[in-house]
Amino acid sequence: MTRSRLAGGLGGAAALAAMLLSGALPAWSAAPGPMPARLQATQAIDDLPNPPELRSQDGVLRATLRIRPAEITVRGRKVRANVVNGSYLAPTLRIRPGDTIQVKAINEIGPSEVAIDRPQPTNIHFHGMDVSPKRPNGDNVFLRIDPGRDLRYDVAVPPDHPLGLHWYHAHVHHYVDDQIGSGISGMLIVDGTFETQYPELAKLRRRVMVLKDFTFPGFKDGDARAKSLNGLANPPIRTRPGEFQVWQLGNLGADAFFDMQLDGHQVWLLERDGNLLAKPVRIDHVFLPPGARATIVVEAGKAGRYAFRHRNVDTGPAGDPNPAVQLGTFIVEGEPRHARRFLKRLNDGPARPDLIQPNAAEIAELKVDRTRYVDFSESADGNSFFINKKMYADDRIDTLTRVGQVERWIVRNFTQEYHVFHLHQTAFLVRRFSGDPDETPGGGLRDVINIPYAKNGKPGIAEIIIPFTNPIIAGDFVYHCHLVQHEDAGMMANIRVMPRRTAAEQVWEKLQDFAGLDLPSLWPTSTAEAGTFAGLDSPICRTGENAE
Repeated sequence: MTRSRLAGGLGGAAALAAMLLSGALPAWSAAPGPMPARLQATQAIDDLPNPPELRSQDGVLRATLRIRPAEITVRGRKVRANVVNGSYLAPTLRIRPGDTIQVKAINEIGPSEVAIDRPQPTNIHFHGMDVSPKRPNGDNVFLRIDPGRDLRYDVAVPPDHPLGLHWYHAHVHHYVDDQIGSGISGMLIVDGTFETQYPELAKLRRRVMVLKDFTFPGFKDGDARAKSLNGLANPPIRTRPGEFQVWQLGNLGADAFFDMQLDGHQVWLLERDGNLLAKPVRIDHVFLPPGARATIVVEAGKAGRYAFRHRNVDTGPAGDPNPAVQLGTFIVEGEPRHARRFLKRLNDGPARPDLIQPNAAEIAELKVDRTRYVDFSESADGNSFFINKKMYADDRIDTLTRVGQVERWIVRNFTQEYHVFHLHQTAFLVRRFSGDPDETPGGGLRDVINIPYAKNGKPGIAEIIIPFTNPIIAGDFVYHCHLVQHEDAGMMANIRVMPRRTAAEQVWEKLQDFAGLDLPSLWPTSTAEAGTFAGLDSPICRTGENAE
């Protein structure tokens, strides 16, 4: 059955606000699914705490991430699951451009009450980071840390790396859903956005808000996944009338969508997926598919208690339920704050737009070298998932390109449920989108995009522009559906980005063109490239700006 989405904006829902003021909590604030015998009261807190934090020092972030079973509390319920450093709320990694991430990951995964019943291989992927995917210790999703072993990652972050929100999570194929769903994920922030671009807002209170979905014991396919905010059920979020706060939101879960709304207050969107917008956008809700992040600024209105809630999301006739739930209670009380001086900066936008790289406006003007079609489909029983009619194979290169190329990909969803496209190592620009415009406010670059389900025989579409222009991303990595249950079941593909051609290779090829001769190439992998493209069906990869 199709599930409809709730309507309304930040200024509406007067009845809901009145109900909250009276102290009555709506029915959808309860956790979905049966309640176990070991139900525990949510830990009493006065205000929503941030996750624990690990910061870089002297240009290096040194940390140990021990992944093992532990007794944790999620939405007030105790359960044993595999998590990072003994907590469902993994530490936030906070770095600066030019730093090195030296993280030791220790694999002690074992039997638990949630999803995992035996030791498994694991690894760490630094989602959204423009860093090298190469072996041996970079952001390499093909690495496997076997049970009982450990690995020290050594990831160099470029000095010009974009500022903003990223995250880290397990990424060994076939095990991703279970491991992220258990809690093996955390926020990663490249600091400096406010000091550089919004200096007037630099001293505002910043909240790191980790959104996750969880499957308690007894969960069955088709049940709604339990949603939490920093692991809690409906925690208080305190402020004063007129106060401005920065909320750094991340959907760090496995398979659920979050569509968040805060009634009665002003909200501006500043950043999506670690990419600053050219100018803040006033919004009335924030839609985050799995893997997406957003930085928003909230200006509190009148005193009172308000719902910070996830709205119902219709994921399609074949999709999983994502019903409405209250994530937190926004409590506005105390002496008013008169802080309207922040509005000028929000109206003006970033202080140094020349430093925003990659720049969405510049990418929109780039000449496109190639157009590809990326088709999402699935089996009739919904158990097998495909990209371009192929299930994932780790020993197959599905897409081959080169540093310096700019490509247009038309991602099409032929199924009856949402899919979420994600490309590792670089962001992309959304140029055309068949879904709700509220899912892509402000333009800007993304690294995940929801692909609407097919309707009336027509696929949902996102047309994106991908600049393979950063030399650091040369190597092998993947693109996939970030509903990671689908990725584990086959909806992933491998891409190889070759280094930029040398000057000698370019001169040699021009000589060939001038002489009209078929001379041997100086590029030793040219045969492999031709073979790879020749193996693709003609509708999938077409060269030329006007291919459709």
